[in-house]
Amino acid sequence: MRIFLSFSSAQRELAERVALSLKGEDHDVFYDRAALPAGETYDARIREAVAACDLFVFLLSPEAVEAGSYALTELRLAELRWPRPGGHVLPVMVVATPLELVPAFLRSVSILHPEGDAVAEIGDAIARLRSLPRRRRLR
Repeated sequence: MRIFLSFSSAQRELAERVALSLKGEDHDVFYDRAALPAGETYDARIREAVAACDLFVFLLSPEAVEAGSYALTELRLAELRWPRPGGHVLPVMVVATPLELVPAFLRSVSILHPEGDAVAEIGDAIARLRSLPRRRRLR
């Protein structure tokens, strides 16, 4: 599965762990600068990566939904791609964030609230999404 991982720089360590774990499960993960070849246009590559992904994972934190954050730009690209996010967008609450600050697009699907290890629970949620029949994922 091609996964785009969106996060604020404040969550870089967790995002790195998530990306490594997902790559270990044979997912193709677009993870920020690590997935950008030297000399390539950043904005264009981000647009291409969102357009090509099967799943958009958004690590929710106050910094990620702060006005002007690049994560919100990435989220807007996902919203343009999938007007209905069910089966395509996985928001994960990694730092307590007031729901009124969470964009409506993310609130329109179930937000994963990890109770234990976030990396393991994200991997499990993706495995469950992947196992859903294609027809149900596309709804």
